[in-house]
Amino acid sequence: MSSIGIRLRAPGARLRPRGLVWLVARQHRAALWAGLAVVVAIAAYIVWQRLEMVGYGRAHNIDAYRTPLLNTGRLLIALPVVIGVFIGAPLFARELETGTHQLAWTQSVGRTRWLIAKLAVPLVAVTAGTAVLAALYTWWWRAARGSFQDIAWGTAVPFDATGPAAVALAPLSFLLGAAAGLLLRRTLPAMAVTLGATAGVQYGLDALRPHLMTPRTIASKLSAEVPPEVYFGAWRGMGNGYLTRAGEKISWERCSSAGSSDAWDRCFARLGANRWYEELHPASHYWPMQWMQTGICLAAAVVPAVLCVWWIGRRRA
Repeated sequence: MSSIGIRLRAPGARLRPRGLVWLVARQHRAALWAGLAVVVAIAAYIVWQRLEMVGYGRAHNIDAYRTPLLNTGRLLIALPVVIGVFIGAPLFARELETGTHQLAWTQSVGRTRWLIAKLAVPLVAVTAGTAVLAALYTWWWRAARGSFQDIAWGTAVPFDATGPAAVALAPLSFLLGAAAGLLLRRTLPAMAVTLGATAGVQYGLDALRPHLMTPRTIASKLSAEVPPEVYFGAWRGMGNGYLTRAGEKISWERCSSAGSSDAWDRCFARLGANRWYEELHPASHYWPMQWMQTGICLAAAVVPAVLCVWWIGRRRA
């Protein structure tokens, strides 16, 4: 009875819901304390770097903080992968692999209640920890973004490390890992599948992000200049080229072979282009796109959660 490090009730005895939650927390207390230590360490580092950067930036250029800022963002992007692989995947796979789940199923709590408790405790922990780190990193990024205009806000760093979008990736990765562990019943294969699935989710979100909202089109005469204020804080690179009088878009590459200004003018005249255009996401798109990606992740997280509940109801002892 002591094989999992705590005393369980005799078979057939009734275990109350609170006792079940305590049981799960007790089982995973080492991982919970280790996770808390990681969150505190990263949080302290972010606070220290942010305060140092603001103080240093009052009298100096803050370029020295570019590398710590970006590397910390990359670390936060990697956290959902770590959560899914090392917390989600072994959660059920290890018990099914060793057979200790059978002992828990004799405690008159029901398989579904057991599963929900097993999911709820680490899910709350990883979501809360990620929320703290995402809030602090957003606080740091907002103080630095004006000095790093060359870092587009829509790229993986900082987008996937800031705001609610960063938080929503944690439960999705965790639940993907848990579902993989239930289905495969082997820890290492479940970890490998979770790694690939989480990496694929992040890649897909990066590819989808530019299309979450319609980019704003900036158009101007070929000889005119657009005020730099238009580009301040904008995520550029969605598309550019020339516009004809009828509004047709022409790729800039159509005239890229022109070697002189006269050749450019002839190319423009032949194509009927009289304006150039650029598509971009202004800074005002940041928060709507954050919430859109958050909604996508949370909706996707429902799928492995429902799969876990469905599977446990069909699983034979």
